[in-house]
Amino acid sequence: MSQNISSYNPAQIQQLQQLQQMQQGQVQSQNFAAAPNGATAISDKGVVQNNPLLNAATSTPENPLYFLGAAGISSAALMAINNVINNPLQTKKYDDTFFKKVETFVDKYASNPKAKNILDKLNNFGNSIKNTANKSEILRTLFNKPGIGGSQVQSQAAGAKGHLANRAIETMKKYKEHYLKTTGNEFKEFDAILNKAGKESYKYYDDIMAAIKNSSADLKTVMGKRPWWGLGLVKNKVSLQEILNKDILIKNYKTAGTSIGKKTAGYLMRGIECLTNGMFSGKGQVLIQALMIAQSVNEASKAEKGEKFSTFMASFAELMAFLATMGIQMRVVNHLAGLKHIGMSKENVNKLHEAIEKANQAAKAGNHSEYARQLNIIDKLKDVSKKTTTAGNTALKWYQKPVKWFGKLMSFGRVKETLKPLKTSKFATKLAKIPYGLKVGLGYAGRVALLMGVIIPIFSGIAKKVSYAIFGKPTKTLEKQKQMEETQNQPENQEVNPSQPSQQQQPVQQPVQQPQQQTMQQQPGSLYQQLNNQYQQNPAGAQSITSPTPAAASIRTPEQNAGIRRSYIPNPILGIENTITPAMSHSAQIDAVLRQADLAEAQAQKFL
Repeated sequence: MSQNISSYNPAQIQQLQQLQQMQQGQVQSQNFAAAPNGATAISDKGVVQNNPLLNAATSTPENPLYFLGAAGISSAALMAINNVINNPLQTKKYDDTFFKKVETFVDKYASNPKAKNILDKLNNFGNSIKNTANKSEILRTLFNKPGIGGSQVQSQAAGAKGHLANRAIETMKKYKEHYLKTTGNEFKEFDAILNKAGKESYKYYDDIMAAIKNSSADLKTVMGKRPWWGLGLVKNKVSLQEILNKDILIKNYKTAGTSIGKKTAGYLMRGIECLTNGMFSGKGQVLIQALMIAQSVNEASKAEKGEKFSTFMASFAELMAFLATMGIQMRVVNHLAGLKHIGMSKENVNKLHEAIEKANQAAKAGNHSEYARQLNIIDKLKDVSKKTTTAGNTALKWYQKPVKWFGKLMSFGRVKETLKPLKTSKFATKLAKIPYGLKVGLGYAGRVALLMGVIIPIFSGIAKKVSYAIFGKPTKTLEKQKQMEETQNQPENQEVNPSQPSQQQQPVQQPVQQPQQQTMQQQPGSLYQQLNNQYQQNPAGAQSITSPTPAAASIRTPEQNAGIRRSYIPNPILGIENTITPAMSHSAQIDAVLRQADLAEAQAQKFL
């Protein structure tokens, strides 16, 4: 049959040549997909789509002016809300604020026997969970022996206290400036705590609050300035009285044993902080949140009719989960890293952190003797041997060792938990800092990847489901988005595999095959439909045409056995039947096409 090449038109021969070129190695990698414009693209949208922040950052709004307008209006509204809430806290004592009224009302309602019974059951349930967790060494370690990160991580992990401690330091500095301007004298009562706290104000939260309470400063003095980013329109006001009032509200929901009214008032303030991001951190973060609101408005504008509000709330909750749960995210990382302390007592963990800090200070100062002494202490504290030791550590069981290894992996390269190289000569110190820097950098990058790829999507997903439960699920909008994504990703998901030429042939032959198939399918009683009916009645015959085995190439075809000769140019509507390897000749490829066309003609002649 190889002599019948002339029965093919030039377009069909060109397609066969393209197929042969693909088989000879022009397809470079099966991990790449053909982009709509003919370029090569990598399908890497999974990580971005799972993270709401990356997804929002990489998406382009259809109308940028509309987006910026929504951000501007949102930021102005949030700042106005902050002013309304903060103004009473800045000039009044806690007992004269709205939060005290909420506390009194809820306490009065909670005194009802039915409400009290429900609260007692919830309290007992929480205690039972704590008791169960205390029976497991792994859970005890996870909850009670966290690791420590850098200053920024620890400040975020401290949550509301960490934010308020930073805000208090800023307020004290502003008061010193204000006092100097109004009196001409320096206010030195805050100097001791300001020098002590430095960049790690979260460590000295109680000392900071005590310094404010015990000072002779006018607590109700409201200070403010216009920050550069406010373009002269925003005035960021604060007072020492505001700091003390928010300290009371934090203790209301953090301190165990407080009344349900106090907890409600405290959580109310915490909820407002989550919604406005201006209660603890000033108004700088309001701009970030305004962009998130604008993104949510943009998504709502594209939602189906009747689902715009639910789409907005779901998007807003998903994005806000990042800011609202920042402290929890940092604590999750700390507690996972703390799993390396399994087998150690709580006291030994604290001593270990203290010894590492002293060792790093000695390394920086070049104090060889102190550095060696602290290393000896660290080795003894870390000693968790097969038998129970006298240092307060307990023996590890076989299933606890992988947990300890995971904790070490999570704490890899943490600045506060990694020993710095001892300072010696300049050249030796620089050489020693190279592996130390690589270790810190790799650990940091790994934890950022964990946050962006796993932790943040978990919190965002929970927030979105809560929004669905309260405001409804925008089903039509989600289905539409899913269909659009499938349509956009369809060409990217068609992977090219050189080892399967039959899959590559479909895009090449499609322009010739598709119009003929559609025409034949639209004509009832056509030869195509009759053959289909026959294939359904005779699966063996259909299988011999549509999916033959490679060995079929060496078997005589039915028309050869029946003595049938071709009477017209064969129509290659069924495509190439047999698997063709690059080693096969060009003629052999054409023979394979003609062989399949002959099979189709043999079936057709049964109707003639």
